[in-house]
Amino acid sequence: MRKIYLLLSGIFLFISAYNVTAQTFNFQNDTVILTYTGTGLQNLPDLINNPSTIVTDSVTINWKVIATDFPTDWQGATGICDNKLCYNFPGLWPTSLRTSYPYPNGLGDFHLQTALTTTTPAFDAANGCHYVTVRAYDHNVPADSATMTFIVRKGCATTGIVNPKPSEEIVLYPNPAYSEVNVVYDEASDIKNIAVYNIIGKVMTVYKVNGNSANLNIESIPSGIYFVRLYNSTGSVVVTRKFTKQ
Repeated sequence: MRKIYLLLSGIFLFISAYNVTAQTFNFQNDTVILTYTGTGLQNLPDLINNPSTIVTDSVTINWKVIATDFPTDWQGATGICDNKLCYNFPGLWPTSLRTSYPYPNGLGDFHLQTALTTTTPAFDAANGCHYVTVRAYDHNVPADSATMTFIVRKGCATTGIVNPKPSEEIVLYPNPAYSEVNVVYDEASDIKNIAVYNIIGKVMTVYKVNGNSANLNIESIPSGIYFVRLYNSTGSVVVTRKFTKQ
C-alpha cells in the first residue's frame, strides 16, 4: 500500500511540475478588434495572463512588433503599453525590443492605444482596416513565446479586415553556443528544414523540423562562425541567422 501511495505521489508531482512549467504566460486573446469612433484616445486591451498557481512566481516579458500594415499617419497616432511604459509606435517598428516589469500571477496590463482623429485640423488619419502583430518572449526562457494581433477599424466594414501575416522572425539561442542551438520561429512560416553552413558555405548538417521550434545538436562541428538557414516546404530560404560555436 505504501508503494502505491509513493507511486501516485510521484505521478502527481510530475504532472504538477509539468503544468507549472509548460507555459509561463500567454495573451488573453490571440486577436482583438477595435472599431475606432470619436475624436479622442481609445484603448484596445489584450491582457498578459500569467497562469502560475504559485503566488511568488512572476514573469518578465520581452516583446516587439513583428508585423504591421499601419499607414504612416496611423503609426504617428498610436502606441503600445505594457505594465512598465507606453511606447510611441514609430519607435517600436521594425526592430525595437522592449522589456516589461515582472507580471505577477493572474492578468496584467498590455494594450494598444490610438487617437486616429484629433482636434488638430491638420490631422485626420485616413479610413481603413489595419493590423499590428506583437510577439512576446519570456525574458528567462526565450523559447516560451506568444503572439497576438491588434486589428483597428476606422470607417471600414468588417469584411475589410485583412488577414495578418507575421514577418519571418526567429529567436536563436544561446549565442555563442557550445553543444546545441535552439531556434524558435513562427509556425505560419511553414519551416520544414534547417541547415547549418560554415563561413565558406559548406553544409555541415541538415535537420527536418515541424511545429515552431527546433533543438539543433552541434557537438560534432568544430568551433567557428556558422549560419543557420530556415527552408520552407518549397525549398526556399525563409531567413538566415549567424551564430558562433565555441
